[in-house]
Amino acid sequence: MIRGKLILVLTCFALLGGCSTTLKTTSVNTDTGEFETSHKISHGGVKIAEPFEEGYANMVYVKTDEKAQEYNDFFINSVKNSNKFNKVMSKQDMESLVLREKLTDNVSSVSDLIGLHNLQKHIGNFLILEPYVEWKGGYNYTSSLKAIDAETGETVLYLVNDAFNWDGLDQPLFYPLFNGLIQWADGRPINEEREIKN
Repeated sequence: MIRGKLILVLTCFALLGGCSTTLKTTSVNTDTGEFETSHKISHGGVKIAEPFEEGYANMVYVKTDEKAQEYNDFFINSVKNSNKFNKVMSKQDMESLVLREKLTDNVSSVSDLIGLHNLQKHIGNFLILEPYVEWKGGYNYTSSLKAIDAETGETVLYLVNDAFNWDGLDQPLFYPLFNGLIQWADGRPINEEREIKN
């Protein structure tokens, strides 16, 4: 199962690598505070959006598949560039934190929810952000962002977006998700495409 998932992710990124505007980190627009795109999240793509708690802004752990470095860097740097979190942590950052704070007896792993729940007991609550992308065949992709409260283990934000890879995926697929994260953190409505009626 894990091997199959890894093969799918690596295939996905091999296909993404040829695109001119895919996985290119950029900054938010200084006027809007959002990433530049004319696209919104797919209609019905805001699956869960609980209120953003103030404590979430202290730290977010961007929990990516560590085997795809370009993917990791893109998501971690994009979340940093959202300017909504005081600390944006990678898996390596989290492991260093556990070692530095001498919490190895209390935190068995930063890869599972139990270990992260135990970590929050010692450092305070934080947000776990799980990005996901999948090639659906042809030029079609789907991506999601899931935010989990480390204390409760509850999913507090879940956004899903679909896009057609005509000239890269950053603007149609990823930026709407990051903008949704920004809008959620600001307490604003998350922009979704309108329903298309026949």
